[in-house]
Amino acid sequence: AALFQDLGSPPASMEASKIADFYSCLPGHSMEQADAVQAYIQAELKGSPTWIHLPPEAWDHAPDSVRAWYKKNQYSYRRPVIRMVRALYGHPDSGTYWEQHCDTALRSVGFDPIQNWPSCYFHSELHLYLCVYVDDFKLSGPEKHLDKGWELIESQLDIETPTQAQLFLGCIHERKQVKLGSGKTVNVMTWSMEDYLSSTVDKYVQMCVDLTGKKPNI
Repeated sequence: AALFQDLGSPPASMEASKIADFYSCLPGHSMEQADAVQAYIQAELKGSPTWIHLPPEAWDHAPDSVRAWYKKNQYSYRRPVIRMVRALYGHPDSGTYWEQHCDTALRSVGFDPIQNWPSCYFHSELHLYLCVYVDDFKLSGPEKHLDKGWELIESQLDIETPTQAQLFLGCIHERKQVKLGSGKTVNVMTWSMEDYLSSTVDKYVQMCVDLTGKKPNI
């Protein structure tokens, strides 16, 4: 049996996310977000070698040379295995290896880690603040520098097309301008978790129906 010790990975905190929201409300600032594409498998699996057994149908999606080898030798072995070289989802340490890979990539393009704030970075030249929660990237700072910031990140990591920040950690973000009584206009950020709470109640009601056949009084 294979035994693994979870290395653990500290994602950005909710407070760190809110700081990004605040920073985006400063004059001339904005905020965008993007997801990493199949984040974990962008990282190499390190540590003790891991060998896995694939179901027969999985070999059909292997590279041509590997698929040809399997078809030729599948009956010569009782249970052929292959070396896992990427941090596939499901391995207890995949999240940590992805985080290490992401950290190295971001440092290489000028994003310096913020002390005591895990998975948070600041680019001193572009004045951009980056908050990373597993595979979710939230970039905040001067609007004129956002494109350059994403360009640097995309040069090292495979991410989706950035969009205006809207849903992050189950919370809907809405950035808008409000006119004060003095006539001055300021940027504000509002958060809503109504949809998340509603879905939680719906799941609870469905669980009650499944277990008792009756809906709870709510």
